[in-house]
Amino acid sequence: MMQRTWSWIGECLSLNLALVVLLSLPAASSQAQAPSQLGEVTLFGEEEFTIQAATKTELPISKAPGSVTVISAQQIRESGSRTIPELLRMVGGVNVRWNPMVQSLDIRSFGQNPFTSRVLLLIDGVPYNSWNKGGFPQHPGFDFFMMQNIKRLEIVRGPGSALYGENAYWGVVNIVTLSGEDLQGGKVEFSGGDLLDQSVSAVYGQSSDKGSFLVSGRLQRGQLPLGFWIEDNDSEIEGSDIFVKAKRGGFEASYYRHEDELDGFSNPLGFVPGAFRSADKIKQTVDILAFKTSHELRQDLTFSSDISYAQREGSRCSSCHAAPQNEAFSDTVDHGFQLIGDFRLGLRMLPSHDILIGLEARRVDAGDHEDQLLQPTSTVNPVLAYTKVAAYVQDQISLAQDRFRITLGARLDGSNDLFDSALSPRIAAVYTPSDSVVLRGGWSSAFRFPNFNELYQDSWFLSADNGSFAFPLSVFAPNADLQPEEIRTFDLGAEFSLSPQASLKIDLFQSKVKDFVVLAFVSPPVGPTQVISENHPGEATIRGGELELRWQPSRQFSTLFNWSYQENEQDDTRVDSSGKAFEFVYSPENKFNLATYFGPFGGFRGTIEAEWRDEREGPSAWNFATGNQSTAILDSYTLVNARLSWDAPVRIGGSDEGLRFSVYGKNLLDEEIEETFLPIDTELPGATYYGAIEIRY
Repeated sequence: MMQRTWSWIGECLSLNLALVVLLSLPAASSQAQAPSQLGEVTLFGEEEFTIQAATKTELPISKAPGSVTVISAQQIRESGSRTIPELLRMVGGVNVRWNPMVQSLDIRSFGQNPFTSRVLLLIDGVPYNSWNKGGFPQHPGFDFFMMQNIKRLEIVRGPGSALYGENAYWGVVNIVTLSGEDLQGGKVEFSGGDLLDQSVSAVYGQSSDKGSFLVSGRLQRGQLPLGFWIEDNDSEIEGSDIFVKAKRGGFEASYYRHEDELDGFSNPLGFVPGAFRSADKIKQTVDILAFKTSHELRQDLTFSSDISYAQREGSRCSSCHAAPQNEAFSDTVDHGFQLIGDFRLGLRMLPSHDILIGLEARRVDAGDHEDQLLQPTSTVNPVLAYTKVAAYVQDQISLAQDRFRITLGARLDGSNDLFDSALSPRIAAVYTPSDSVVLRGGWSSAFRFPNFNELYQDSWFLSADNGSFAFPLSVFAPNADLQPEEIRTFDLGAEFSLSPQASLKIDLFQSKVKDFVVLAFVSPPVGPTQVISENHPGEATIRGGELELRWQPSRQFSTLFNWSYQENEQDDTRVDSSGKAFEFVYSPENKFNLATYFGPFGGFRGTIEAEWRDEREGPSAWNFATGNQSTAILDSYTLVNARLSWDAPVRIGGSDEGLRFSVYGKNLLDEEIEETFLPIDTELPGATYYGAIEIRY
């Protein structure tokens, strides 16, 4: 196996070197110019973006030690997307799918977990993942932040635990928010359309010599776009968001609040003799408060810090899975909090060295929903709150007039009441042989702590209910012996300026996973099926890559194309307690994205975005419900979205753009798309249409 691994890495290196010879020589004969400012603008132009998530420091994207993509505010405004997950669908190596209650996200991976617990979500560099499920706090829901507040979206593919610790397993998504100085005015938008969609949002920001402020809000209603929510239950969801941000001197404070309420469901499982039902209402409130500081103590020494507090109050998981088991499961409860303090020193005392030293302290509390979790026994005493301290160091070494840059880093997450300590090292190099070529390579590792639900969930999973009597068909079986997951990744990349109008990027990777947490469905001789989170005894290898081309033939046209390829294999023959080898579910071998942005033509602008996704394997645990005894395969599909906007010749106040009318079309090929394999109707609706009016002032 090791010989095969090094052979594959050698092939990758040969491909990169060949591309350098073929492409860098003609490009070096003239000064490279910046292509269109769409997404990951260009590596070689004056308008080059900076990125924070890759190193916790601000640096040009061309110096980022890894495979990264930036989606700019301009691309967000001109895209056909209406939510962050829709934006991420167009990123190479990123897989987004609708599971029953929320869109889940995987990066260079496979979708065993529906909660996106293996991708770290940051808002302005501050962790945002749920401490109970590990994924996004808003579950269920449409989106996890308002697009109107985004300055840019940073996607880092590959392990990030050397800086961030847990959850940064497959990669990192950082939402960089707008500030008052970015707006100097405001925007109001009204939208509506199919699936009972209605929303109104507003944002306003200003700055002065003393600082800046921004305030925004959104009211929204509609339907989750899956068949069993729409056709079987006619459920609706209503939600609201508030975001406030203020800056003064080296200090910044922000507050984010999200609320939503969803109608419950009843009897989506047609094969069950009785109704599998949820609570009548499923609701939640999430609050996140963050304070940031940044000070230059002297020319070669800086201090910065992030302190954040997040809490959630809302429905339990059992309000959907086990409402008939206990009346209390239909109530909302306190789901606890997460308090994080991250303190950093930046040192530039040594020539060519940019050193970052950090200390993070974290307090996590599971809250008051212990009635659905494992209760203390003579052998197990669940830990529902703990404190953890981590330290990390990073050195960015610049050589040959910054043509060659090495990044070395490591983080030690100290032991806590649940797990032993975890060390996450990283090494990466970036080489710029000419003004039109950038080469990258590196090795990194990461881990993920199992979350409270995986360790202790102790309630029904599926049940039958005739109104007066209910019984479980399957139950969650807690597993307090879960161990952290591990991943180790090699990656190589190259980026080229083919001409002043075109650029090409290639990234290759190989990852090995160990102690991966899977769901095992075990049927005992008597009683309901047990659903157990357990560390799979086998190890697996994932290898693949992404190719991306950006082309701007004229000022009125820009095109983005990317291709993602991935293959997975188990390295041995070991099986979990249900007798199953690794199942690389929801992982397409090939994925293609094509986007074209055009305009303005007489005030009209438009976008066509298409995603083709290969066949994917579904979890075989559900085969019994469908009568399919072989491996479940989800069909390939093409998803085409479009937007057409008209900027009216109206100016309000000092704004350059006063009034915009937009229409959106989703799934224009009207395909019957199923992204999750379950014994319920998870089919997405056919073509849907929406309209929006935007007023800027």
